[in-house]
Amino acid sequence: MRIHKFSTVDAFVAIDLDDAERSVGIVRRARKILQGGAKDLARSQTYAFAAHELEYGGASAGINGIGEGSEDAPSAFAAEAADLVATGTFLPDPGKGMTEADLAPLRAADPRNTAADQAVLTAASVAGSLEAALGVLDGRTIAIEGFENGGAEVAKAVVGRGAKVTAVATSAGMVANTYGLDVNAMADAFGRMGPGFIDEFGDVKTAHFIAGAETDGLTYASKMGALNHQAAGFVKAKAVATAAPMVMTAKALAVLRRADVLALPDFVTTAGPIVGWEAAGGTPADALTAQAAAAAGAIIDEVRDHPDGPLLGACYKAEAFLGTWQEQLPFGRPLAP
Repeated sequence: MRIHKFSTVDAFVAIDLDDAERSVGIVRRARKILQGGAKDLARSQTYAFAAHELEYGGASAGINGIGEGSEDAPSAFAAEAADLVATGTFLPDPGKGMTEADLAPLRAADPRNTAADQAVLTAASVAGSLEAALGVLDGRTIAIEGFENGGAEVAKAVVGRGAKVTAVATSAGMVANTYGLDVNAMADAFGRMGPGFIDEFGDVKTAHFIAGAETDGLTYASKMGALNHQAAGFVKAKAVATAAPMVMTAKALAVLRRADVLALPDFVTTAGPIVGWEAAGGTPADALTAQAAAAAGAIIDEVRDHPDGPLLGACYKAEAFLGTWQEQLPFGRPLAP
């Protein structure tokens, strides 16, 4: 893992595999972005590529500084990152605190197809993963934690496959309805009201109660490490799929395995955008979402019954591929500490 520091702005990029043809990852901007978190995100992306048998590496960048005096930070970052993009050393996507517009000057030199809605493709891979884990989504119940982080897209994706979303949590709390929540109405309300929209959909409980929702599937996405061992101890779902990288901790994985809960690998459940990046220009959006769901589902089918669980099974699969083109495997697997 290499840290490349910028000279014109307080920023850095963690690059996992120095000899990869291209390295891809998100750029986050906040008052202080820790290098450790960026390294974890880079590793998760490396495993995502490896699980899909692509000889690319993961990366993740951080821009330190928000508010007065740092308004030009995104443009300065983009200007200095241009050479990295031109060589494939770092191909960025917007994360927290950044927008697609911030990275627009870099897109012309980016060899990927970035036209597709990445949130929709991520949701498709989450839905495809859950469907493979549970056997079918039709008639299943799903709970969604971290609705602010792509939850509307995930909700629509699972409902589109016949499931019901019966519980949702935001930073403002949790709401549940055993008959199913209206996901289109929730998406609209979230757009208008933000996290507090759940007040409009029933009695609100503390957000952490989502962990114990009595559903078939559970998704987590609010922040890195949100699904820790304490939350995992309350999980009643049959399968857990994170809808953002590095959300599940290593201790949570151990707790879920002891409870016979299928803990799915985030580097598969969130890898839908890879399908879009590799697709030919002009591929219809519906075709891309179907391909993203199918690709994730195929990997989960392969590792679901692994004796060490699907997450470690997927790690072994990714590492086997990495071993075909890397002299030495990168140290450390993609799990939040």
